[in-house]
Amino acid sequence: MLELITDPLYREAALTATMAGLCLGLLGVYIVSRRMVFISAALAQTAALGVTISFIAIGFFGFAGVVTDILPPVMAILLTFIVVAGLLAVEGRPRISRDAVLGIAFIIPMALILLLLPLFPQELHQIDAVISGTAVMVEPTDMYAIAIATVVLVGIQIYGFRGFVFSSLDPVVAKTQGVPVRLLDGLLFGSIALMTGLTARALGPLPTFALTVLPAIGALGLTVGLKWVFVVASITGATAGFMGYYLAYLADFPVGASQTLTAAALALLLRAIGFAHRQVGR
Repeated sequence: MLELITDPLYREAALTATMAGLCLGLLGVYIVSRRMVFISAALAQTAALGVTISFIAIGFFGFAGVVTDILPPVMAILLTFIVVAGLLAVEGRPRISRDAVLGIAFIIPMALILLLLPLFPQELHQIDAVISGTAVMVEPTDMYAIAIATVVLVGIQIYGFRGFVFSSLDPVVAKTQGVPVRLLDGLLFGSIALMTGLTARALGPLPTFALTVLPAIGALGLTVGLKWVFVVASITGATAGFMGYYLAYLADFPVGASQTLTAAALALLLRAIGFAHRQVGR
């Protein structure tokens, strides 16, 4: 493990996965508790389409320099924000459901990616490494962007914790108490879109989805207070991001798959601990 930490090439990727896992794990508690797991998959797939389009544009137009670093995460974030805006627009409207928007946001990007890849074979390797989550190294710009986003978004969650929880778990009562539910929902979904877009660009859609959903599923199985659920989910996400990368480094596994299976193992462990604790308490 010391070799991984001291080698700057791998250290950046391990730190990026750790920070992303921490923030996604926290945000994932809202997603799982509100039964919106599919939103993470849809946003991750949409972000992957943004990365695909950006790589194709870079190759087609011959972009160079800072544009090649900035364009992929910008396109990923832009498309995820469009999906979130669509979700907020249809909220409470009977003609089209939230699930319908998420289904479109998942299916259409996947189809477009499969359609575009054969047309631009020269960009296939770069795109495939991101989409499949096999990229071993992370661009410094991606690491810095995820670090800044993690600090800002976790800070927002800590500052507005009671409001976010109240508006998420009981929005009707929250509205009667004067809580700005729509504003907080916009901030929450915007945070999810931003972090999903950045992480999908850096790590790939599969680990992004896994680090969002699995730590929260594990933490919600524990018999602890709500605040501790968020803490445990954040720590679990960070651990899965780092240890998944470390296992891939040791055994030459695909990084995204290793992080996903590590998150799944930790989630199962937490659920088992919660089950055992409930049995003892009977």
